[in-house]
Amino acid sequence: MAKSGMMLSMQWKIQSPTVPKNADELTAVLFENRGLVKERGRTLFRSPPSPLSLTLKDVGIDPKEMKKAISLIEQAKRENWNVVVFGDYDCDGICGTSVLWETLYEMGIKAMPFIPDRKRHGYGLSPVALDEVLEGSQKTPKRSDLLISVDNGIVALEGFARLKAAGVHTILTDHHQPERKKGGRTSSPIFPVADVIIHTTHLCGTTVGWMLARELNPKKAESMLDLCAIATIADQVPLLGANRSFAKFGIEALRKTTRPGLLMLIEVAQLQKELIDTYAINYAIAPRINAMGRIGDPKDGLRMLCSKKIETARMYASKVQNTNIERQTLTTSMIEFARKHQESWQDDHIIIVESTEFHEGVIGLVAGKLVEDFAKPAIVISRREKIAKGSARSLAGIHITELLRKVRDELIDVGGHPMAAGFSLLNENIAIFTEKLRKLAKETIGKELLVKTLPVECEIDVKLVRAETVKSLEIFEPFGSANPTPFFAVRGLKLLDAQVMGKEKQHLKVVVRGSDDMQFPILFFGKAGMMRDLRIGQTMDIVGMLQINVWNGRTEIQMIGKDIE
Repeated sequence: MAKSGMMLSMQWKIQSPTVPKNADELTAVLFENRGLVKERGRTLFRSPPSPLSLTLKDVGIDPKEMKKAISLIEQAKRENWNVVVFGDYDCDGICGTSVLWETLYEMGIKAMPFIPDRKRHGYGLSPVALDEVLEGSQKTPKRSDLLISVDNGIVALEGFARLKAAGVHTILTDHHQPERKKGGRTSSPIFPVADVIIHTTHLCGTTVGWMLARELNPKKAESMLDLCAIATIADQVPLLGANRSFAKFGIEALRKTTRPGLLMLIEVAQLQKELIDTYAINYAIAPRINAMGRIGDPKDGLRMLCSKKIETARMYASKVQNTNIERQTLTTSMIEFARKHQESWQDDHIIIVESTEFHEGVIGLVAGKLVEDFAKPAIVISRREKIAKGSARSLAGIHITELLRKVRDELIDVGGHPMAAGFSLLNENIAIFTEKLRKLAKETIGKELLVKTLPVECEIDVKLVRAETVKSLEIFEPFGSANPTPFFAVRGLKLLDAQVMGKEKQHLKVVVRGSDDMQFPILFFGKAGMMRDLRIGQTMDIVGMLQINVWNGRTEIQMIGKDIE
């Protein structure tokens, strides 16, 4: 933990007491911090296997269920069935629908993609969505013979029961947590009555579907690793084991992609294709795809990804771009609204805010921002005419889905992960739901978990602030969940210069000198307010990441700062 200091805005959680003297000792610290103690684990981390060589056992999928799925799809082809690939409206679901629909389509199967509209259908296999699947519509005129879910379905007990009663064959592919009998996390899971269940919590929804696609057509599956990378990183699954394989090989594929939809998306996001990394996916690519499911038509996101012609792809990419701009504006106004009501939850162990003004498409983003700013799990509820929609985000150590399931009697449905969940409930139950959850949070969430912390790998000597150190850390890429971008503490730096920068003067740039007399800049994005506490010549400790900056042919080392003491 860092010492008390005037400007310290977060508690520094230094994970290793070791202060490495060279790059080799530094990489050893990072391996230990990630639980990679044995050499075999470190070797697999450095050189993860291709997703094409992963076994079903490696990713927790039952081979018997996979065999049944292949048999059912082959029957669908032989008997000319109408097949629906039933996806989800987030980035993972849209990418997964693209993967499985393209695979089936190229096999000559009569397959149609179906992604629910958030407002019209709601989430997953809702009654309204199933009406279209079972009875047909203008867009899907024929009744379905086989439904394959992607990135959803594991909690759709009633939906699959209805499909079974109607005589529709079903294959469920999903990665979410199943419902459980009363008793919590240790009780037995409850699974829907699907004909086939391909389920694992080890992957994201797209890569579960990709494993099925790989069994059907390995060559085609290899060409879709670019979509797997986007989904894996967007869905924030831990980038270790099989997920690391999908992220690493998928990013390599994305940097070489020829898929028109991705080329146009990369163009509107103003990215350099050959430099795409997890940061670019998290903050430029995934938000644009997600925006379609939040406030637009998610099928337009699917159409963009599956377009064969550049001009068609460009048209949909433009739609995606415009929708994302609208989404950003909407999110900003909702976050401001939520902050104005801080007094109503500042003493609670959980944030719960609700309004008729909240757009249900961006409540998850608002919840995430509230968690980031206030270090408490957050629930944001969009109240509609009769039924309200809620989205939850959490902190490490607080399983938000299990917490919500403890008040399941007040909800219509709930599903999600340890860190994120979605649910719906009747408007008339919001007050009792809020009261119960606030009480439960105070009883079960310790104050020690509600501290704004900054994970720090270790303290490093200023002599390690070198380009060579940055190069040595490249073996840890791609960074993401469970393998975060490494932040280090550097102590005893003397402030030589400080200035605000950026169009709106919102950023801070300082120049410091270390004990070895080397000078280097540190950039603090969005932290211009710290300028007022700085004095030239003072000594400070910094937490930040190391970065090589190339500008006008010059290469220099710099840090991206996170906090100052």
